[in-house]
Amino acid sequence: MTHTRRLAVYVRSPVSDATEQRQTATLARADSLRQQGLVDDVRVTYWNRLATASNATEADDITAMEAWAAEHDCSLAPAFDRHDRSSAFTGRDSVVTLPVICLVVYEDDEIAGVYPHAGPEGHCTVADGLDRIESALQCGEELAYTGSQR
Repeated sequence: MTHTRRLAVYVRSPVSDATEQRQTATLARADSLRQQGLVDDVRVTYWNRLATASNATEADDITAMEAWAAEHDCSLAPAFDRHDRSSAFTGRDSVVTLPVICLVVYEDDEIAGVYPHAGPEGHCTVADGLDRIESALQCGEELAYTGSQR
């Protein structure tokens, strides 16, 4: 059975030059997986430091990532920091501090992994996720998260 596999890379902007270089290297690596035919598509989304409920698409994406984490006994913290804030201008609301880079792996439109995350085996970085994807697909394995691999 042929699977559709895609990567969604979320990149925070603006960031320092050093962080931007790390982001660029990660995007190049994701695109290399596409060029090798290991994934069908790479989608890049830019986001700010804080996510609020005002951006419905972003809020839906974060909710889906959090649902994946909960389903797989993982946590997106501390990379994603959800907290309440109070402002004289906006009142009280809930915001999420977003990581400088995040990788979401999809297989047949279902989330197969979110990086970075903390799971039963410890912290898994975006680089760990790219390693896992490349290794699994080169060996013909499924991308489904098992919790036992970084």
